[in-house]
Amino acid sequence: MTQFTRATGIAIGMVSMWLGAAVSAQDAPQITHIDDATAMEIAPMDTPGVNAFLQDVVGADNPDKPITCGFFRLEASAEPLVYTYDYDETKLILEGEITVSDGTNSIDATAGDVLLLPKGATVTFTTKTAGKAYVCGARLRDTA
Repeated sequence: MTQFTRATGIAIGMVSMWLGAAVSAQDAPQITHIDDATAMEIAPMDTPGVNAFLQDVVGADNPDKPITCGFFRLEASAEPLVYTYDYDETKLILEGEITVSDGTNSIDATAGDVLLLPKGATVTFTTKTAGKAYVCGARLRDTA
């Protein structure tokens, strides 16, 4: 048993006693672990003329406060990827370069940069070569 699990069990036990309920560590929400997630295949977005890929990896299926995280990859394409967000999303650029434009601002985002793409924004994505990002959006899994 790890230190974290032991501490969690103690904390749950103390809260259970305080509430007068019998809640065990097995009934508590469990951690999700995806081994070597960066090596996962990233599915194509099926946008004609665009080499864009998106793969949801984990998510909380709470319809009131959804969150889904995964990977986005963009490769040089004949056409830009134009996407209108109906949810808030962040992108952490992991490798390469991705240029994003909202029609007013244009940013050449590189490894280590973080972007906030707000709900309602129409964003154009391009790259001269390729880029990969870790993404988290306020949406349910597989709804992008």
